[in-house]
Amino acid sequence: MHIGKIPGRSVMYLLMCFVISVILYFVAIYPHQRSISAMDVRTAQVVKHIEKQNVLLPLYNELVKESKNKVHGNLPLPDTKRLPRNDIDTIAPLFEEIADEHNMQVVSVSPDALALTEKSSDIMINIHLKGKVLDFRKFLVELGGIPSLERVEEIEIKQEAGYRQFYLKVWLAIG
Repeated sequence: MHIGKIPGRSVMYLLMCFVISVILYFVAIYPHQRSISAMDVRTAQVVKHIEKQNVLLPLYNELVKESKNKVHGNLPLPDTKRLPRNDIDTIAPLFEEIADEHNMQVVSVSPDALALTEKSSDIMINIHLKGKVLDFRKFLVELGGIPSLERVEEIEIKQEAGYRQFYLKVWLAIG
């Protein structure tokens, strides 16, 4: 059998070589190409992660440098003493004084009057400050020294142009 001038066996061998080549491609080469593509994607993710870490490196170095300037002495851990109910109006000036000592600006100090009843044993205070992170750290250390402080429930930090805003919810024991 002849197909044109090419013998049939040659066409059969040519077809078999083509089929073997296609099988070889799908068994060996194509999976290898897919794994290389997956590695390229993973490499791009790692490069992005490295770039992000390089952006954060100066901040990290600053924090490490400042952490070496530890707060001298022990952290204040006074016994909890209840704040008399008639002294609740001294809360805002107290927080303002602590903030001034540590170069923080007090935006607002507002007790949650709705939570305050005759039977309540504590009061929630919302504090809004502006300043630097390291000054805020010192503020928190000083805040821990307030005898009527029961707990700090929430801290929220927002970045603004040139400074950070800090929102705190603290609970004071009253009696």
